[in-house]
Amino acid sequence: MASSDSNIYGSLRKNLFPWQVECLNVWFQNQGQGIVNVVTGAGKTVLALGAIARLEYALSSEPVHCLKIKIVVPKVFLANQWAQILQDDLAVPREDIGIYSGAHKDLPHRKYMIYVVNSARYTLARHLLEDYREGNAILLIADECHHYSSPENSRIFDFTKYFPAGVSPSRYYALGLSATPETAAYQEKLVPALGPEIFKYGFADALNANIISSFSIFNLKLKFTQYEEQQYMDLSEQLTRVLEKLMHLCPFLIGLGSQRFFASLEQLAQAAEDSAVAALARSVLILAINRKDVVYRAESRISCVQNLLTRIPQTSKVLIFNERIEVTEVIFKRLHALFPGQVGRYHSEMDEGSRKNMLRKYQDSEIRILVSCRALDEGLNVPETDVGIIASSTSSSRQRIQRLGRILRRSGQDHTACLYYLYIGSSNEEQELLAELSQELAGVIPVLDLDYEQESQSFYHPVYQALADQVMAYARRKDWSSKTVSELERNLERGKLACDWWASEKTCTLRIKSAPSRSERNYWITMRLLVQASLGRL
Repeated sequence: MASSDSNIYGSLRKNLFPWQVECLNVWFQNQGQGIVNVVTGAGKTVLALGAIARLEYALSSEPVHCLKIKIVVPKVFLANQWAQILQDDLAVPREDIGIYSGAHKDLPHRKYMIYVVNSARYTLARHLLEDYREGNAILLIADECHHYSSPENSRIFDFTKYFPAGVSPSRYYALGLSATPETAAYQEKLVPALGPEIFKYGFADALNANIISSFSIFNLKLKFTQYEEQQYMDLSEQLTRVLEKLMHLCPFLIGLGSQRFFASLEQLAQAAEDSAVAALARSVLILAINRKDVVYRAESRISCVQNLLTRIPQTSKVLIFNERIEVTEVIFKRLHALFPGQVGRYHSEMDEGSRKNMLRKYQDSEIRILVSCRALDEGLNVPETDVGIIASSTSSSRQRIQRLGRILRRSGQDHTACLYYLYIGSSNEEQELLAELSQELAGVIPVLDLDYEQESQSFYHPVYQALADQVMAYARRKDWSSKTVSELERNLERGKLACDWWASEKTCTLRIKSAPSRSERNYWITMRLLVQASLGRL
């Protein structure tokens, strides 16, 4: 934050990044309304604090009774997180902050009110209108705003019915925050209440500005066992037959995107007037769930995770994401046997105290591996992580982006994060972690495709293997000792699951000179040999 801006941003204790200043300029030009689409980890919350501070400054000379801030969040832990951040980074006294959630409902007269959406559906609109009619200015901050377009959650925006049609009322300001704001009812629900998308700040922007950690992606193709393959094929055949019958009766389903298609199926299953249509819709949903279950529980996922953990550096901090709690528990037990005292788990069937304790242990490095099931997908501030393993994933691009954001928060140290995405090659799973972002990230980060063979417990990358073969041939030509060759083989195996062989020859040389141990020095010598092989110099 420039010193000339110190008055504008008042008691904000954090410096703003250039993108945040630019975004706030755009927001003010749009009369203090709009949705901001920003990659997780780049500073959405601090942006909102900047908006509060700057709006306070702008209104200080206006005949406004008071500025009331209403913050909506999807989950209870986020309400507590916001309350702490307001105190720490904006110097807001605790007595000025109210939380409205579940059994804990502070009176809504406080300057800062934080609402959990489940509790806010039938009250926020009324509270906001009461404050507005008393002559106060209102700033509504919708955190993770993609949650608020559903029929139930969008009730928080019912106050807009009382604003003049097509006119943006004075003294009403709104800021929507999300890494993935687009939803099925985006235009109908979010835009009228929050304003249009006014700013986008993506992965490439944040990487180039050194705001999030640099990272590399490994797409790991797995195989079913023979039994799993047969199960999957049987369910797929049944699904195809039932879908054909349903499409014949409901042709409007043809061509719908995945999100709308399954929303329509659920509606038909519950409320279709034709009982045959309702039965077919229910059959499609059940078969799709059962088939997905075969994919999520594939044995090769657990085997691959185990082998990854034995091959990556043993000092790495690792987050593992899953879709099934039962699989999370199996992975936890297997890893606990391999790395006793170093592994924890975090999922929704654990009580809140246990989850908090496990996250604290991970934060304080009492454990270095945390196995989770969805509970860490969104919003929670997770400490810096070196490695993310998506052992299973839904087809939701929103979830994938949120999970990537969990491992890209910077802690001031220069490091490259690695993300491993596991998928079954012969299933309908996406073959790339971030296919929709591949164009944005092309040439910015390494994206590598590997095969995992469960029987041999080995990983295979054709380009890497060709270079490794050249390095081994070079060693044989030079008649290196068996001890040196063994060391070389170990380092080549280690390098397969990292992107160090993408480094420049100069970088490798610098790492060789600064290596803290002989083994690390030998590793970087091996990486330099791979680089030289790729340049045709061996």
